[in-house]
Amino acid sequence: MAQVAISTCDICVGGPGDNYCEQCQQLFCDGCKISHLRTSMSKNHTFKSGPDKKPDVKQNCKEHDENVIYYCMECDTPVCKICAIKKHKTHDLSEIKESTKAIKSAVKNNIETKIRNLQSNISKIDQGRQKYQTDVKKVMHAIQEEGRQLKELIEKKVEAFIISIQANEAKNLQTLQSIVNEFQTALDKAKEQQKMYEDTQRIEDNIKMLLRLKQIKSEIKVIDEKLVPVMPSVEYDKRKATKIELEKLFGELTFGEIIKRKEYMKQHKNDRDPTTDKKYRYRCFVCNIAESSKGQLLKVLLCDVISLI
Repeated sequence: MAQVAISTCDICVGGPGDNYCEQCQQLFCDGCKISHLRTSMSKNHTFKSGPDKKPDVKQNCKEHDENVIYYCMECDTPVCKICAIKKHKTHDLSEIKESTKAIKSAVKNNIETKIRNLQSNISKIDQGRQKYQTDVKKVMHAIQEEGRQLKELIEKKVEAFIISIQANEAKNLQTLQSIVNEFQTALDKAKEQQKMYEDTQRIEDNIKMLLRLKQIKSEIKVIDEKLVPVMPSVEYDKRKATKIELEKLFGELTFGEIIKRKEYMKQHKNDRDPTTDKKYRYRCFVCNIAESSKGQLLKVLLCDVISLI
């Protein structure tokens, strides 16, 4: 049964399929054709072009008129049992149905895992953002309470604190939104691949399905899945004092900045403390404190961003 001619490249599924490989029985764009002819196994393949470039293609082997039952992974082409023995004996072969089934399951799992991880990361950021905003409100309320008690004597100081908090909050929320947008973009790409995967279920030709699934698998693999950053935080250490201790009335306002885990951890890779010669140690990458054991480090820290270095 003849295949319906298509106008797109069977390899990249993007460029125009202006070239037909007689050996592989596939359409190639100009770029994919050049890459195909550079490969040692297909450098002698011949191409046709023009309106009649693609002849009717049968499911049988063109050379032996045998059913195509295998797929050569090295040559990236379907073969019959005679071709498998004569030309592809030492190559990695698999049954077409098994190859399609295996990659179908792998692509599905990759898509689902990618989407699940991205959705989980976005959810963690949203939860951290809500907690951060709650902490911001608590700290602002604490400062405002002290401001109401001290009234005009500390009005300017209160105002300075509030401005500082709001400015830091705005900066951190903007950064968080930017990170969420990156995750959302990756999620949208993953969902696009999921839609393309669902579309492959309507493809009856196993060879076409296999090629399309391999393309989807390649696209899913390059989708960036970043780690959830360390969420920002804000604290205020309140102090009680009399009016004559104006400068001592206010606590210390501190901000926990957003840390993108992947980039930050990479920056400290293979870090070593020259004061000790122990081989394995742990470091808090927020406080930059190191100890010879994780237990010792936890005794002096409240952070949980600890890594073996």
